[in-house]
Amino acid sequence: MKKTNNNNYYVIVPVYNEEKNISSFIKKLKRYSSNIIVVNDGSTDNTAGIVSKIPGIVLINLKKNKGKGEAMKVGAKQAWKLKAKGVIFMDGDNQHDPKHIQKFIHLLDNSTDIVIGVRVIKAHIPFIRRVGNNIFMHLIKIMFNIKIPDILCGYRAFSKKGLKNIMWKSAGYGVETEMLTTIGRKKIPFETVVVDTIYLDKYKGFSIMGGLKIILRLPYWRFRKI
Repeated sequence: MKKTNNNNYYVIVPVYNEEKNISSFIKKLKRYSSNIIVVNDGSTDNTAGIVSKIPGIVLINLKKNKGKGEAMKVGAKQAWKLKAKGVIFMDGDNQHDPKHIQKFIHLLDNSTDIVIGVRVIKAHIPFIRRVGNNIFMHLIKIMFNIKIPDILCGYRAFSKKGLKNIMWKSAGYGVETEMLTTIGRKKIPFETVVVDTIYLDKYKGFSIMGGLKIILRLPYWRFRKI
């Protein structure tokens, strides 16, 4: 499959302490894109050092850990400075397969400004994540009238217009849920792409306490004016 650099789409990878995964992930990613922005969100390990040695990568180092949501904003801002046509967000922990990138770009080019990656939620997904996803799915459907089988997947793509329409305030992992609440509240059209379900660390990125905090934010996201 051809790389996506000719279309000027940038892949944004927010990372925090991913020294074990980032090198192999970028190696795979470079087969599908030549436009890669890695935002090192204040990692305390050697993530920045590893990425800095990989040619052709735009590396942004944040001095302090600001959270995934903030790192994504920083990456998007840099992409627009580089005249990007659109952005694709991916996690750098090897749980997003770059082979799907062209599907996202095809939809952005032909039918929509927002593309959401969805995983097939099967039994081999860690129990806590499966339950959490189901809870969020039903709450989002009831409160925001949006039906989508996977709320928490961070593999997503946006045109500049699409990203502006759903810009979030969440600094941490609530960003994916907040995006969808905005899409539902504003009745913004979107498309989905089915992506591979990969879990290498069943605890990473999600906790019961974190999930409860996101649930408590739902009423605010439902009734806010903007």
